[in-house]
Amino acid sequence: MRSLLGSSALVSAALVTLACSGRHTLTPTQRRLGYCRDQTPALIAATGDPTDPAAPLTEQPIDASACNAVERSYPIEDHSHVPVCDPVEYSTNPPSSGHHYPVFPEYRVYDDAIPSGFWVHSLEHGGVVFTYSCADCEDEVSQAEAIVVETEPAPACCSAEGCPSTATNQLLMTPDPGLPTRWAASSWGFTLTADCFEPEIFQDFVGAHRDNGAPETVCENTSATDVTRPGPD
Repeated sequence: MRSLLGSSALVSAALVTLACSGRHTLTPTQRRLGYCRDQTPALIAATGDPTDPAAPLTEQPIDASACNAVERSYPIEDHSHVPVCDPVEYSTNPPSSGHHYPVFPEYRVYDDAIPSGFWVHSLEHGGVVFTYSCADCEDEVSQAEAIVVETEPAPACCSAEGCPSTATNQLLMTPDPGLPTRWAASSWGFTLTADCFEPEIFQDFVGAHRDNGAPETVCENTSATDVTRPGPD
């Protein structure tokens, strides 16, 4: 697994190269709005309590949790593609399946909220997504980021000879102001909600549910979309 320092160095070098070459770089507003541009704020604001909530198939409070962590499983919703940047409704919050956009986002940490229609596609590919609604939790965010950066790729993404250089760990993290709890994690058919971030409990969720029952495993970012950049006109 590449180190965080190494990744940061590569990013810094890329930014310097862009600046020296005179190529266009994104403004902070462009990065925040990302692929869906001016539609993004409405898509983010629309997240919240479902209008037709699904009843969980199972609901299990985590005994070791001091933060009221609860794991739930849900029926799999229709997961066909919808036009990119269209509004999408889900029957659970956070989502654990359902309609999503045909492009899927890079596995990574996002500083700004990205529409759920992107990252639900990541769940279909076996990914696990961390979301959070707190704005006063820098230490917790740092702990979550460490898991997203440092977790090794899943065995399904590697072979006996090792992991290819293109393999990621299929983890994604993004703010979500519409969450009913401060923290959550989603996988295909499962959610974890909690009032604070407990690293071991979230890591256990990754171990139990990454690639577990998802329709297909996608381990690379090579065919993913950088959803921090504006989409085509």
